Amino acid sequence: TLLAEAVRGNTNLKRVRFYEYGGNMDHFHMVISALSETNVSKIIVVPWSQMYPREGDLYAVAVGKRLIALQSNLTRLDLNSCHIGPSGAIALSTLLANNTTLRALHLTENNIGDEGAVAMAHMLKNKNRALKEMVLDNNGITAYGQLALRNAIYDDSSYVELEKSNHILQSYFDNPRSVFGKSVMNDVLLSHAANLRCKSAKSAVTKKLKRVLSKKYGVALHFESFLGADAVMMPHVLGWVAQKCDLQMMYELKPLLFNLLEGGK
Repeated sequence: TLLAEAVRGNTNLKRVRFYEYGGNMDHFHMVISALSETNVSKIIVVPWSQMYPREGDLYAVAVGKRLIALQSNLTRLDLNSCHIGPSGAIALSTLLANNTTLRALHLTENNIGDEGAVAMAHMLKNKNRALKEMVLDNNGITAYGQLALRNAIYDDSSYVELEKSNHILQSYFDNPRSVFGKSVMNDVLLSHAANLRCKSAKSAVTKKLKRVLSKKYGVALHFESFLGADAVMMPHVLGWVAQKCDLQMMYELKPLLFNLLEGGK
């Protein structure tokens, strides 16, 4: 109670580190509620106890959920080595779906596995457009989870799915080899680079579409302005291609873009 009152309204406090807290969780929630009235933007949660990983799991997830829900100024949350597991990752992904403030989430060594990776990927592709950094090193993610994370930022199954991909996230890792294998590594790295360098989602998806056409169909384009068009405009684009392109380019490009629009059907 005294600690909660001490930090409440403190405008000078910017960073908080919770380390080996073993007190009553109700008291802990009082402190977190008090932090919501401060300007704290970075919070690091150290595992409650390496001796009691299950308690650490419950503690870290409870803390993370409470912070994300209450701390409007929070831009970075570190839960490294907190044993949150797949269920913790799923819980956090649900809370982050509509979050607009958190920019960085560190989850190194949490054993979230494929189940947690898929939940995070679904949140990134379909909902969250605020996170720029999510560190997932050493989480036991196999090829299945890696593909889901790749598709969150680079889904080349169709033009529509590529456009729906996340064009904000700039990193999944500190060490790429601790998260991804060779099969998706280049797609992930180049997609992160596009997200980082481009000033808009349309510009990023244009770069990614050029890669799809080159890698999947062997078509290298020397112009790209029309590739940023919305999906509903593609029929008009194809008409323009038919009128303006030479015969070879027309035959190459029309069926490819139709294929992309229809998802390869």
